[in-house]
Amino acid sequence: MCVVQVLTAHLLPPRQALGSLCSPWAAPRVGPLPPAPAMVRISKPKTFQAYLDDCHRRYSCAHCRAHLANHDDLISKSFQGSQGRAYLFNSVVNVGCGPAEERVLLTGLHAVADIHCENCKTTLGWKYEQAFESSQKYKEGKYIIELNHMIKDNGWD
Repeated sequence: MCVVQVLTAHLLPPRQALGSLCSPWAAPRVGPLPPAPAMVRISKPKTFQAYLDDCHRRYSCAHCRAHLANHDDLISKSFQGSQGRAYLFNSVVNVGCGPAEERVLLTGLHAVADIHCENCKTTLGWKYEQAFESSQKYKEGKYIIELNHMIKDNGWD
């Protein structure tokens, strides 16, 4: 198909334009290709990386309901986050970690990495990467999630 056909196709009635563009006897292409149509971006479906078992009590993200932790992984309810009360968990799911940085917290110097919900990207709390005081070593590898970012879900009657 020649460039002239591409440029004039929009001036022809739809049937003629389609016929001239799709004809098997069209002249071979001469010149550059016409610009490609704009691509349609399909939004990512809201699926979680991990679903926790339905028979256990669990905590979910308050903003998007993504599963975060089983109640069985709760270590302590007596922690303080930057925006209020927080819980310490042994393990969590559907969270991403930022880079580790040293912060002076209420219990001393720690290397921590902010954690966020993988689904809605809300910052939930942090992960303890390293504790510099021997009395705080039990926190290493554990997660803090602030109460205002999570809800109780499934089986809390």
